[in-house]
Amino acid sequence: GGSNTVTVLDVVNLRQDRVIKVGSDPTGVAVNPKKNEVYVVNTGSNSVSVIDAEKKAVVATIPVRQRPYFISVSSDGTRAYVANSGSNSVSVIDLNKRRQIAVIGVGEAPGMAVISPDGNTLVVSNRVGGSASIIDAKSDPESLRVRSVLSGCSGATDIAILPDSSKAFVACSG
Repeated sequence: GGSNTVTVLDVVNLRQDRVIKVGSDPTGVAVNPKKNEVYVVNTGSNSVSVIDAEKKAVVATIPVRQRPYFISVSSDGTRAYVANSGSNSVSVIDLNKRRQIAVIGVGEAPGMAVISPDGNTLVVSNRVGGSASIIDAKSDPESLRVRSVLSGCSGATDIAILPDSSKAFVACSG
C-alpha cells in the first residue's frame, strides 16, 4: 500500500516482471475472466485502477465511494462490485463503460463484496456490523437493493461461495 504500486510476477520464470504505479494505498485486486484486464482497488484515493494485462499499464481510473477495500468481478466480465468500507456501501461498476452505475447501502464497514458464480447474488461482509448483506445482483442497476441482512457474524470478513451458488460461507473473525 505505501508504495502505491502493483508488482507483476512472472510465475513461470519465477521473477518480478515489473512494477505498475496505481492509486493511493492499493488493497484489493481482481482479474476479468473475459478480458485481459486487472482491477486494483485504491483505498487512499477512492478509486479503481484498470490495468491492461498485455500492455502492463493503467488504462483507466474509475472513481468510487469512500475507502474502497475489495473488488469482485462477475463471471461474464461485465460488472464489478466494490466494498466501500468508509461509506457503508457497494459500488457497482459497468466494466465496459468503465464507470460506477449504482451504489448500494449495506452494513457497517463492509470488507468484501463477492458475486456468486451464477451472477445472481452478491454477498457482502459487514465487518463492524457483524453481519452479511445479501443482494439480488441480477436486477436492473437502478433497482439493486439489499434483499436480506443476516446478523450474528461478529467481525465478518472473508467470503467463499460454492460453485453452484447455493451457499456462501462467511468467516466470523470477531
